[in-house]
Amino acid sequence: MDLLADTHLHLYPCYDLDRAFSRLLDQLGGGALRAGFLAERADCHVYERLRLGDILLRDFTLEAADRRQLILRRSSDGSRLCLLPGRQIVAAERIEVLALCTDALFADGLPATALIKSIRAGNGVPVLPWSPGKWLFQRGKVIDGLLRQFSGQNLLIGDVSLRPAGWPLPPLLRKARCLGYQMICGSDPLPFSGEEDKFGSCGSRLTAAAELEPDALLRALLQGKAAASSVGRRSGLLELLRRLRRNAAVRRAASSV
Repeated sequence: MDLLADTHLHLYPCYDLDRAFSRLLDQLGGGALRAGFLAERADCHVYERLRLGDILLRDFTLEAADRRQLILRRSSDGSRLCLLPGRQIVAAERIEVLALCTDALFADGLPATALIKSIRAGNGVPVLPWSPGKWLFQRGKVIDGLLRQFSGQNLLIGDVSLRPAGWPLPPLLRKARCLGYQMICGSDPLPFSGEEDKFGSCGSRLTAAAELEPDALLRALLQGKAAASSVGRRSGLLELLRRLRRNAAVRRAASSV
């Protein structure tokens, strides 16, 4: 089976969710089941609000909802979208760790090693996502230590649209591949209006011989029973600089309030 998925999605209050989910469907393309793996920040609980019916969508109907996944259907063409819960956590070492395929909550500030073990103990899928500036210097040493401490059967590596298109693979991502880690891709949209258009722009095609649910397919990557390849495109350098500059301006405005 094939699954087209954006494996690094945030849902922020400033987003138009109908626009975001439509962009996700359209930019992932057709011909396979399409999914979004959420990595919500500690102060965001959109998945839970959608599940409980506290958020109503204009262009989508909620066909199925439980703690494992949501199934949305777009009214205009009947396209189906699977959303899976997950969290983004900031470890004590100031690196980000994703806990995919789980609605469990994890406190920011835990040591990265303990956090990854906690995610696995809770049946989540831990991911170390690449991030601009956060895989360098002292934090780069932390990432390097985690790659040596764990294995490709314990966690996945994440590539994102914030790594400039055309740039060579950074050394730690190359090392992760050499050590046998599977890499998945996602858009990692930033927290300001308009970033909904990035949904589905950068993602993964997940492939397995067996018919599996999206969460089981992601776990099959850890077991060596599935493969992942990148789809879409990452941001070009100028586009990335505009996105980061806008993000910095939004953060400055928020801190001044």
